[in-house]
Amino acid sequence: MKKRIILIILLIIFCSGCMKYEELNSLSIISNITISKSNNNYNVVMQEIIPTKKEDGVSYIYKYRQSSDENLEKSIKKITNHSPKNIYLNKVQNVIIDIEDKDQIINEFLRYYKKNKNFNKYCSIVLAKKDLGKILKVNSDYKYIDSILKDKKRLLKDISNQKKVKIPAIKISNKELIFTKYYDIVLQV
Repeated sequence: MKKRIILIILLIIFCSGCMKYEELNSLSIISNITISKSNNNYNVVMQEIIPTKKEDGVSYIYKYRQSSDENLEKSIKKITNHSPKNIYLNKVQNVIIDIEDKDQIINEFLRYYKKNKNFNKYCSIVLAKKDLGKILKVNSDYKYIDSILKDKKRLLKDISNQKKVKIPAIKISNKELIFTKYYDIVLQV
């Protein structure tokens, strides 16, 4: 009798533990996200990182998923709903936001973040002027922006509960990214 009970308990543990397992091939791992605004629409671009094994090591291929909507959450949902894979945001390294509408975009993004805790809380928030897609393609190494910012970066976990923050801005100069200055942002979340 005791053996049956132990067997049933072990069976329940094994079955319930396997339910959250997901194949790596079924995940779309997002490394960077850009958010801009035009014509009252939030334009979101997600950079998917696809590691490929080669004879001399691992290399990375990048795929870009994009969407636009009046609401930031709806724009992100369009990408997640239309992706053939499950969007995985726990590895996001940077959220790059357009300087033009920085206050509104950051506040809207923080509202989304507080409702949906599936973002990497250690990702950097960065500002940039126009052509955000070019920043992603300057150097596709997904930790490249972090190496530029070093101690100047602002992490999502640090700004999400503050009222005023300084967010770093970067720009492209001679096909390289450089830090330009901090922008003061008043948070209304």
